[in-house]
Amino acid sequence: MKQDTKKSLEYIFDKLARHPFLSVAVMCILLFPFGFCEVSSFTTGSYIYGGVVLALIFAALILLGKIGRNLTEMVVIYLACVGFAVGGLLLIYGYHNSPALILWLALALLAVFVALLRMTGNLSTRNFIMLMIAAGIMLRFAYILYTNSNDRQHDVGYFNWTWGHANYIEYWYKNGLKLPDYDVRLIWQHYHPPLHHWLMALLLRALTDFGMEYAKACQAIQFLPFLYSSLTTVVCYRIFRYAKLKGLPVVIAMAIISFHPTFVLMGGFFNNDMLCVLLMMLSIMFALKWVRKPTLLNIIPIALSIGLGMMSKLNAWMVAPAVAILFLYVLIKNIKSWLKYIGQFAVFGAICAPLGLWWPVRNLLGEYKIPLTYVPYLSEQDAQYCGNMSWTERFFNFGSGQTSFVYDAFTDPNFGAPYNEFNPTVGLVKTSLFGEGQTAISDVHFPQLGSTGPILFWVGVILALLCFVAFIVMMISKRSGLDGISRIFFSVLAVTMLGSYYYFCIKFPFTCTMNIRYCVPLIPLFAMGLGLLLQRFSGDSKAQKTLRVASYVLVACFVLMTLVVYTQIALPEPIMPAV
Repeated sequence: MKQDTKKSLEYIFDKLARHPFLSVAVMCILLFPFGFCEVSSFTTGSYIYGGVVLALIFAALILLGKIGRNLTEMVVIYLACVGFAVGGLLLIYGYHNSPALILWLALALLAVFVALLRMTGNLSTRNFIMLMIAAGIMLRFAYILYTNSNDRQHDVGYFNWTWGHANYIEYWYKNGLKLPDYDVRLIWQHYHPPLHHWLMALLLRALTDFGMEYAKACQAIQFLPFLYSSLTTVVCYRIFRYAKLKGLPVVIAMAIISFHPTFVLMGGFFNNDMLCVLLMMLSIMFALKWVRKPTLLNIIPIALSIGLGMMSKLNAWMVAPAVAILFLYVLIKNIKSWLKYIGQFAVFGAICAPLGLWWPVRNLLGEYKIPLTYVPYLSEQDAQYCGNMSWTERFFNFGSGQTSFVYDAFTDPNFGAPYNEFNPTVGLVKTSLFGEGQTAISDVHFPQLGSTGPILFWVGVILALLCFVAFIVMMISKRSGLDGISRIFFSVLAVTMLGSYYYFCIKFPFTCTMNIRYCVPLIPLFAMGLGLLLQRFSGDSKAQKTLRVASYVLVACFVLMTLVVYTQIALPEPIMPAV
């Protein structure tokens, strides 16, 4: 029976692995109705729905996985699982509908699956990563359940208000696809390309048409960024596999992606950042696929990804230089068939350019002559302005108490920090771990982070430095396992994104510009660098063993502290019986 269970479980995981994007999307969709992504306001219907879904999942797993030696044993196991689910749901209810408990109960359940796979001999690298991705999705889900449109957002404003991304979504919700007939610079954030806001407005329309209260529906559309963030983990895995990562190195790289606070935070954004990042990562994945098999059919997804990425946010242009390098490489390599590839590039341009540029070109040629690369500029009188500091001080000063306050620093009373962030590199790390905004994660707003916040910060700093150095070493080394064009491709990606970020921080010298959200793909690139380093140094020497063990411990601490911090800001006091 153990052999039957092994084969059956492997069959289940094989089916899920063959359709990873669909599997992740289905998981997210099944989670969505439980709380409709609205700040812990679960109803009786939520608990009934959650219980029914879990009961059906347990039944399917036990039957398809042939878990149990006979029918009686299967029934006993099934009842035990259902009892666990019911007890867990009651516990969540007893703790004021706590999303944090949803996370930890889900982690406990996934740990049981890991043990079951180990007992049946099915605990492969692939299967473990699948469960790790599921755990990361549950972290994102718990986060959006205690995060609304006012928490840790960027230029979102409020629904039923006069500016911000929320107002921009409402514009499309009320007007359909009618393009603005006003100067989009006059309403804050209305200058953005509309793809993300269209999709959010479409979901908002669908929910309200099905009878959901408007205010509740406005919170529920947070589901889309949550879905984008979850799908990004699968895209990153595909990229790591193209980079020939395997075994523990790919597990380490995927642990960073699955549990990185940036992807948790961005999964709760109401703005267009997460969709743009997903499409950028897709374009990288499709480019790596195309260079291995450069056909017309394979170049079209690259064009769609970059074009739609720029139709969500113009930042998606940053993948274009590296993709152009691949195009040039393949053209030179196959110069005798140059006409074939020129034709492919023409198709690429015919798809990508209209999708990515129609919005800024329309605004440029329209009545108001809005510049192609328009970005609103804050007043130099703003407290965030740091352009009066020399660029050497801004870029090379790592003292002045910057690490005594480990969260993104604003002196605004709502932030309570002792100074305004001015160093782009420090800001990059801080915002990647704790976010930015008036309700950002900090011990000012969450005193319970007094000791755990700094631990996560310093673990994150060490990990970031290790990943950065590993990436550089592996891009230089011919023994990294990557061919030359792949190393050039990844290097150009990193240089373009870092260069664009620092240029942006110089051109717009304000605290709010120093944010990881302007170069998020660096995280998977550098995580890949660490994986390649661990794979390269897989020998038995003491130095190599020490490097591997230290890296494993560091990543494990990073994951654990992320879970602790993002639990602390959500877990309420339990309901205590009256004495």
